[in-house]
Amino acid sequence: MKIVQCVLIIILCHLACNIAHLSSISETDKKHPDQVDEDPILIEISWTIHDYVLHTIPTLQVVTNPLLSRQFSPIYKEIFANLKKLNAEYIRYAVWYPYPKLAVAELDPPSDLFQCGNVGENFSINLSCKQSSGVISKVDFASYGTSSGTCGQMQQGVCHAANSSEIVQRVCIGQQQCSIPAISDLFGDPCKGTVKRLLIQIQCDPPQNNTYYNFTYLDTMLEDFLDATDGHSRIISFSTQPNWLFKQATPHIYPDNATFTDWGYPVGTQLVDETMQELGDYYGRLFAWYTRGGFIDEYGRKHISNYQYNWDYTEIFNEIEGEHSMTIEYYTRAYDAVIQGIRRHTNNYDMKYVGMSLGGHNEFSWYRYFLNHSNHAPNIPLDMISYHFYAFGNSRTDPKDWESFFGQLDIFIFEVEQIEEIRKNLSPQTRTTIDEVGVILPDDNIPEAPQFPMIYWNAAAALYAYAWARISRQGIDVATHSQLVGFPELPDLQLQPQFPSVALLNWTTGEGTAKYWITKLLIDTVDIDNDEAVVTQTTDTSGKNIFSQGFISKNGHRWVLIINKRYANVDVFLPGCTGGRMQIVNEASGFGPPTEIILTLSRITLSPFAVAIVHMPSSEME
Repeated sequence: MKIVQCVLIIILCHLACNIAHLSSISETDKKHPDQVDEDPILIEISWTIHDYVLHTIPTLQVVTNPLLSRQFSPIYKEIFANLKKLNAEYIRYAVWYPYPKLAVAELDPPSDLFQCGNVGENFSINLSCKQSSGVISKVDFASYGTSSGTCGQMQQGVCHAANSSEIVQRVCIGQQQCSIPAISDLFGDPCKGTVKRLLIQIQCDPPQNNTYYNFTYLDTMLEDFLDATDGHSRIISFSTQPNWLFKQATPHIYPDNATFTDWGYPVGTQLVDETMQELGDYYGRLFAWYTRGGFIDEYGRKHISNYQYNWDYTEIFNEIEGEHSMTIEYYTRAYDAVIQGIRRHTNNYDMKYVGMSLGGHNEFSWYRYFLNHSNHAPNIPLDMISYHFYAFGNSRTDPKDWESFFGQLDIFIFEVEQIEEIRKNLSPQTRTTIDEVGVILPDDNIPEAPQFPMIYWNAAAALYAYAWARISRQGIDVATHSQLVGFPELPDLQLQPQFPSVALLNWTTGEGTAKYWITKLLIDTVDIDNDEAVVTQTTDTSGKNIFSQGFISKNGHRWVLIINKRYANVDVFLPGCTGGRMQIVNEASGFGPPTEIILTLSRITLSPFAVAIVHMPSSEME
C-alpha cells in the first residue's frame, strides 16, 4: 500500500476544559503523561483483504436500582431519556436482589386464611379484607417488641408491649382495612435502646386466602424501560427468586425501606418444593402479569394488570445468585422448570430464553453440561447462553494502574475461544451474549473509598471498545456494556453505594460519561448487516500501546477503530486518512459527545485512553 508522506504534525491537545465534574469525583492530577515514542505507530490496512465477518452487536445493560425509580429518583427522566437516545438493540434489563422490594413481586409466602405483617420501627402494617368483601374479625397475634416467626408460627419475644393485641383489636376489628404504625408513641417502649418490630396476624370474615404480591416498584421501572426501548430488541432478566422458596433455618427479614440494600437476600441452598413446580409457577405468574394482563394466584384469585408487553428474550437467573450454591445439574433443572412455568401460565411458546449468565471463569464443565440437549426436559430451547467479564484495578486513583485492564481482557478472550469450541460442538444453533462487560474498581461499595479522577471514565470506555473489538473477532452475537447507572453514597437520597465505577451515566445529572458516549459511538457506527473486518497491522508489534482495526461496508464506506491503551500520549500514522472525519472520545470531551475533526494530515496524537473512529475519505482504495 502506498504511504502518503506527511510533513506537518497535527497534535490533538487537551482543550482547557471547564467540564462540570461529578460532585463526588475529584479532579485528575494535572501532570502531563509521557509521550510513548518519538516515531508514530504505523497503521497499515489492506482494504481489499477480508479478515472476518462483523457479527457482534454493541449494547448495554440496565440494572434496576433506586436511581431508576419514579418514586425515589430526581433524575429518572434524564436517565431514561439518555437510554432512549442510544437506540440500542438487545439491551439487557436486569432486576436483581440488592433491593428486594424493587426486584421480587412476592416477598412473603402465601399464608392461607391467616394474614400477617412484620415491619420495623417507623413503618406500618397494612391489613385488608377487601378481597372477600369482609371485615377483620380476629387478631390471632400482635406484638411490638422482639417477636419473631412466620405467618402461623409467630412467637412472642423477651421484649413485648403488653398492650399490643388490645391496640390492634381496637383499631382493626370490624374494619375492612386498617393501618398500624410500629411506633413507641402508640405502644409505649417496652425495652428502651432495643431495635423493635411489629408482628401481627389477623383473620377475615368471611374467610380470605392471602397472598402478598406487590408490583408497585417493579411496574414503574419496567414501564419506563420498555417505553425508552420501544421498537428495539430486549433481554429481560428477573433474576432473583423469592427466598421463601428455599429452606431456611430462620426467616430472612428484608429491609422495610425499598432503597436500602440487602446483599444477604438470596439465602437457602435447597428448594422447599424439590419438583421445582412452585419455582416455575412464580415466574409464570410474574410473566403473565406483564404479558397476559394478569394471572391466577395460588388460591385461584385473578390479579389484573392490563399489561400486554412483549420482549424478545428472557434470561433465567444471574450468576446463579451465588448464595444459593446451585450446581450445574440443579440449575439446568431450574432453567427447564422456569420455562415450563412461563409456558403454563402464559401459553407463550414463542418466547426465547438465555441461560446460565455465568460470572465466574474457567467453568467449562458448566457449558458442556448445559449445552448438551440430552440434559434438558423435552422441548426446552437453548436459544442463547450468557456470561460476564469484569476487569479489576488495584487502585482507585492511579490511572497508570488501569493499563492492566486490557491484558485482563486478553486472558478472557482465550476463555471465550474455549467456550465457543464447546458451543459449536454441542449446540451450534445457540447464540451467545456476553451481557456484562465492564470494570469494577476496588472498594467500590465502601462509602469511604477514595474518589476516582475523570480520566477513569476514559480508561473504562477504552476497555469496552477494546472488548467489543476483540469479542467481535470471535463471532459473539452481543457484547453488553455494564451498566447504565450506579452511584457512590448519596446521603441526600439516603442511598448506599451501588458500584459507581460501573456507571455509564453521571449519577448527579444523568449525563453521559465517556463510557456512555463510546457505547453510543459504536452503536451508531457498527452495521453488522453490511460491515466486514479487513486485515489490519501496526508497527506496535507488542500490542501494548494501541489497538486498531479497519472495517469496510458493502457500499465502500471505510472506517477504523483506534484505541489508546496507555496512560500516555500516543502518536499514530494512518495513511490515506487526510480529508477524512475523526470522532474521538477523550478526557477533553468530558460528559459530552465525541469531538469531530476533519483530518488535514495522517499523523494523529491520541491522548491517554482515547478512543477514535476515523471515517476514511471517499476515494479509490490505496
